[in-house]
Amino acid sequence: MALDSRSGLRPAGNDTPRANGSAEIRIKTHRVFDLSWRKGFAAALLALAVAPAAQAGGEPYGVWLRPEGGQQFSFYDCGGLLCAKLISVRNAEEQHAIGTVILRGASRNGPKEWRGKLYNTKDGNVYDGIITVKSANELTLKGCLWGVICKGETWRRTGGAKAQD
Repeated sequence: MALDSRSGLRPAGNDTPRANGSAEIRIKTHRVFDLSWRKGFAAALLALAVAPAAQAGGEPYGVWLRPEGGQQFSFYDCGGLLCAKLISVRNAEEQHAIGTVILRGASRNGPKEWRGKLYNTKDGNVYDGIITVKSANELTLKGCLWGVICKGETWRRTGGAKAQD
């Protein structure tokens, strides 16, 4: 193949020679990727990573304080269900109750609600329980007898570490 006198380029095999002796040169270019998309992608990944923390308002896992009495309870995952146990008491005469599981195997009933059996450490009875997360730092526990006679409390999240079963 002859060199093009103007450019000194040799036409490739698939190039078409023109009538004036020059060739139409098709140069394969490699696509240059615009890497500015990485900033947006990184921001999206960060948003996904932060989303669980933002949604923590709907999750009860962690340590909660029962204001009436000052007890602290750990809510934890127990085989895909929700459990809770007493981990701290204010009064020395209640020390024996530490470790008592008050909620065993509650299942999710809605985006911020779980249902299961609640054990009342004060009277020793088991009630139908409803746990509802009101915000990231507030949940309500409601114990019901026969589904009609109910009593509830509002608990606050503490800065304590999560305890496991």
